[in-house]
Parts: sequence; structure tokens; C-alpha cells
Amino acid sequence: MAVLSLVLSAILWSVPVEAPAPAASIPAEAASVVADDKDLRERMIVRAFSAARYEKALRLVDEYLALWPETPHMHYNRACAFALMGRKDAAGEALLEAVKHGFRDFETMKRDPDLASMRNHETFTAILEARERVVADSTDRRMEAFRGRYDEGYVQERDESRRLVIATGLGGRAHAEMMEMISRQADEQARNLFPGARLDWCFVLVPTEKDAPEVFRRELDIDDPRRTPGVYLHGRRLLVSRDIGASMRHEFTHRMHWADMDTRRQRHPMWIQEGLASLYEDYEWRPDGSVRFIPNIRHNIARRQVEAGIDLSFEKLFLLDSDSFLAGNARYYPQARSIFEFLADMGLLQEWYSTYCELHDRDPSGAKAFEKVFGLPIEDVNDRWQRWVRDRGGIDDRIEPGDASIGITGVDAGDGIRVQSVVGLQARRAGLRRGDVIMRVDGRSVRSQSELVVEIAGREVGDIVRLEVRRGSSVRMVEVRLEALRNRTSD
Repeated sequence: MAVLSLVLSAILWSVPVEAPAPAASIPAEAASVVADDKDLRERMIVRAFSAARYEKALRLVDEYLALWPETPHMHYNRACAFALMGRKDAAGEALLEAVKHGFRDFETMKRDPDLASMRNHETFTAILEARERVVADSTDRRMEAFRGRYDEGYVQERDESRRLVIATGLGGRAHAEMMEMISRQADEQARNLFPGARLDWCFVLVPTEKDAPEVFRRELDIDDPRRTPGVYLHGRRLLVSRDIGASMRHEFTHRMHWADMDTRRQRHPMWIQEGLASLYEDYEWRPDGSVRFIPNIRHNIARRQVEAGIDLSFEKLFLLDSDSFLAGNARYYPQARSIFEFLADMGLLQEWYSTYCELHDRDPSGAKAFEKVFGLPIEDVNDRWQRWVRDRGGIDDRIEPGDASIGITGVDAGDGIRVQSVVGLQARRAGLRRGDVIMRVDGRSVRSQSELVVEIAGREVGDIVRLEVRRGSSVRMVEVRLEALRNRTSD
């Protein structure tokens, strides 16, 4: 197609398009809007579209882009406004800009009724036909831009079979361990949960401790990465994680699940999206290559909720909208993970998910899939889960004064826990120093403080643990005799 090369050139080389209006044209109704109030501006845009005031919507979008020009979904909204006004060529150019700036939700683009007038437009058709190359090339360009923006020292890799471009700032050994982990997880999920999913290219980034604040601000618009250890942005096919443990496993599951949803042309509710991602935070490999999911801190929370009678009924949990679920994440994430761990423990995870996808159009909540798989009313399945939670018991997830402790204070370092201070006599005798990074305890990976606490909490004072410790670029084994914690500072 002759237009195809032109379209790709526009995407790759930034052909000028009809320019957004300058910021100086902010109308009186928006004069009181604080310049950085994105949420309020977005609500104004949504209201304008809902009222079919497309000229106004376009003007508000242009004002938004004048302030934040690198926002992919707003360029897409600009294309929708043009399409709804019948300005197809302008809509096509705006779609190119959206793709150039990172918009990747091509399935939404194909189905969006706002773009109905564009279905046969040559630019629209060419973008969809070229999506594979567009995503691959843009992912490579993102890597090149990243190289030019941050210090050298990142390990970079391209995985053709799993459609991944990866950059990690943690050193070659940690990079190799992360690659092995996500490769095995990707293959297991593709084999058992998402066998028909078509994967797009994805950029996976683990920044250094130094670069993390800027990366989270620039790439994710998040000011405090300590409160958000990882994010997967499906529209941009971008995964950023501060650690290569539970956070990476969680976000990588989102990547795989979204690919499956796109392939099926389905959108699953938030309890399923976050429940599956949380399920894969902690697991171990059986000798036969299958996965066994391990209770983590979320299990303890869910168990306390059940014992106190404050867990949400299945029917109410399944019907929560996305905003309500995310607003109550501290309460709902643990229950959602526990439900999926229950399914896995019953050997019904794969059967439930495939049944759910078959019944999705009839019941997107998931309740009918439970009833079909268990052969019971949803209330009875709910009761069975509650009994399972009680019988499963809890895990020790706290280190209190008097409990066994390594004798250090630390912070997350991506590939482990960086020692901030050595407060225990035994740790000092073993040779631990400030700046050391603890990566394993008795052969088990610990990539965050919470993982280290769970690994140590079940031990006794006097036990000897074998730590794998990174000091600079060298790795050594250190044996430490656990001693009683004498203050409120936990490991």
C-alpha cells in the first residue's frame, strides 16, 4: 500500500500535523483551573464529549496538550473529536501523533464508536495493518531515548520470542536472574492461562535507585515511587518496576493478562485483573515445572477479614467498579488474591479462567463461572472459600522485639535489601557492612524488605542463616546467627 510507507514515516519521523491551540487561549470557565490540575481538565473534556460538544472538547484537549504534550491518550481524544466532527484527515493525523507518543491500544481503536467514520480511511487502515512494526519500532525508539537520557550502566536485552525489550540498572547477575524468572513465568502463563494471547512488544524497565524518582515522574507521572513499586501501562506497552521480585511478577502478569484480554476482545473487572497479578507475586516451582502459589502477607490480611466477618461477599466484590476497587485496595487486593489462591489450591485455576472467558458476555462479574466449575450456588462457593482460608492458617509476617532478627536496618535496592546500618552484634561479627545488598536467605530470593521479613519471621533466635550478599559488583556468602530484636526497628 503506497500510503503505508508514508504513514510509517509520519509515525517514525514526526511529520507535522495540525497543531494544537496555544495555551494562551484558555477560556474564562477554565481560568481558575490550576495549571497542573490534570484531573479537573480531564473531567471537563469528558463532560464535553458526553454532551456532544465536540468543538469545545477539541479546544479543551488542545489546551491540555499545550501543557502536557506527551500524553498519548489525549492525542487519541483529539483524533476522536476530529472524527466525530467529520474531519477525517485531521483525525488520521491526530491518530499518528497518538501512536508516535505511545498509544498502543489498537483493539480499542478498532472498536471505538467515536472513530466509526474512520473505518475505511487510509491512515486508519494503515496504522492497524502496520501495528506490529509500529509497536516494535516505537519500543526500540523508547530504548534509544532512555539510553540518551540516563547514565550508562544499564544492562539491555531483547527477547524476540516473548516480545520484550528490557533495561535494568541492577547489574548483569541480577539482570540474568530476572530474565530467567520472567521467561519461565511468561511461558507458564502462556501455556496454562493465556494460551491464545497475542503478545505485542513491551518495554520493561528496572531503574537504578538513583534514577527511580525521575523515571517514575517522567514516565509514569508518579511523584513518590516508594508508594508505587511497579506499574504496567498497557496503552504504552510499558512496564516499570523498582524491584525484580514480587512487584515485577505482579506487573508482568498484568502484561500477559492484558494481551489475552485484547486477543479475546474482553475487558475483565478489576478484581480479576489485580487478583491474578497479586496471585503471581509469590510462588515456587515444583520439580515437574508447575507452579505452587505461596501464602504471603495478603493472605494474613484476608484471613483476619474472614475471622472478623468483614470480608466482602463474592457477589459484592465481583460487582465493584474499578474506581471503588482501587480506592479500597488495602482491603480488596488481599481478598482477590486469596480467592485465586483458593482456586489454584483446588486445582481449578485454569478451568475457572477458561470457563469465565467462555461465559464473559453473559456474566462479566465471574459469579456464573464459579457456579459452573464448583457445581454450587455462589453463596456456597463463598462459604467454602471462607472455610479454606480459616483452615489454611496464617504466616508469620512480623518481627517484634524479642523475635529472631538479622540485626540490620535496610531499604529496598531492586535486587535485594541494602543495609543502612548494622545494629546487631552477630551481624557485625559476620562482616555485614552498610551498603551491602542482601539478595538471598538460605537460597531463597529476597528482593524487598517485606520478602526479607517473611523469610526471617518464622525463625528462632540462635538459628544460623546463610545470606547471599552483593558488595559493589562482587557477591559473597555470609553466615549470620540470628539474635533477638532489641528495639522496634525491623529487618
